[in-house]
Amino acid sequence: MNRTAFFIILLVAGALLGFLSGSFTAPLVFETPVFLSSMGSSAAPVTVPDVTGLTRPEAQSLIESGNLVLAGQWSEYGNFETMGLVIRQDPVPGTQVPQGAPVNIFWNVGPLFRPFYPDSLTGLSASRAEEKIADWQLYSAGRTRIPHPSIPQGSVIAVAPVFTDSISVRRPIRLLVSAGWDGVPVLVGLSVADADSIAALSNLVMVIAEERHISDVLKQGTVLEQSPPSGANCARGDTVSVVTGAIGSGEWGTW
Repeated sequence: MNRTAFFIILLVAGALLGFLSGSFTAPLVFETPVFLSSMGSSAAPVTVPDVTGLTRPEAQSLIESGNLVLAGQWSEYGNFETMGLVIRQDPVPGTQVPQGAPVNIFWNVGPLFRPFYPDSLTGLSASRAEEKIADWQLYSAGRTRIPHPSIPQGSVIAVAPVFTDSISVRRPIRLLVSAGWDGVPVLVGLSVADADSIAALSNLVMVIAEERHISDVLKQGTVLEQSPPSGANCARGDTVSVVTGAIGSGEWGTW
């Protein structure tokens, strides 16, 4: 065997031994690679917490602490007992969802119909009437102002709509408010004391020009006529003459 052939045999044998050695030692040196998703640990699902019975801020805090996102906040009508609280949610509690998933909550705004007592508003100041409307958790639709001969300026004359006992929260309430009265006030039909008081509020002087005998006892002590009439122009300190009702001398009752 010449030297060239011997060298070739040694080269082949060395390569073969190197291959066999690498086959046995490579698994011990290199670990099998573990492929992770692009999301890493965030791909692990989380459990949707139960937020029913909580206020909206409390629900939001609990949802966000669980690596979730508070999405929609929807209102629904319900009873007074759970008013202002979350009454249901989507997804439901216990559902497994990806981290960062949205959670919708539905909160109770109270009953659709609320107690309503319109008669108790008349005669109040407009601002006080609106406070009572807000206390009933209803909405005011503003004020309409008209002149009124006897109801003081700024006081409620009437309320619309007029429903007894209850009204839908979807129906706003409008107030009819007195804008006061320009000119001579209405005194006819009032008691003498009330007429004198209203005249004084208008800076007028009421004078009884006549006490007329009448048969209707219900009109005794009331103003039957006035001059000048209501609505007439007047100046501060003017006089308003009135005729009042008085029962007769009583001659019919003599025995």
